[in-house]
Amino acid sequence: MNATQKLVFEAYKNDPNCVNDENRLLEAVWLRQGWDSAKSLYWNLSRVSHPESLSRARRKLHELGLIKYSEEAEIRRKEQYTEMVIENGEQVVVFR
Repeated sequence: MNATQKLVFEAYKNDPNCVNDENRLLEAVWLRQGWDSAKSLYWNLSRVSHPESLSRARRKLHELGLIKYSEEAEIRRKEQYTEMVIENGEQVVVFR
C-alpha cells in the first residue's frame, strides 16, 4: 500500500462513508495532511494530494477488497460511468 492509499484507508477507518462521496474524502484526507483554513488556498493546495490521486487510491483499495462502498454509491457510480460512456460515443457498458 502506497502513502496515498494509506491516507485514504485511514480516513475510511475513521469514517467509512467518506469513500462514498468525493468531497468528504478530500476533506478527510486533506485535513490529515495539514489543511490550514487560516492559510491561502494556494498554500494549502500545494501541500495536499491531488483529487485524482485520492480517487485512484480509493478505487485501488476497493479493487483489493480493503474498503467497501455503500450500495447506493455503487449504483450511482455505475450509472455515472454508463452515462459518461454514452456521452462520449463509446460502447455502452451495461451493469446488471
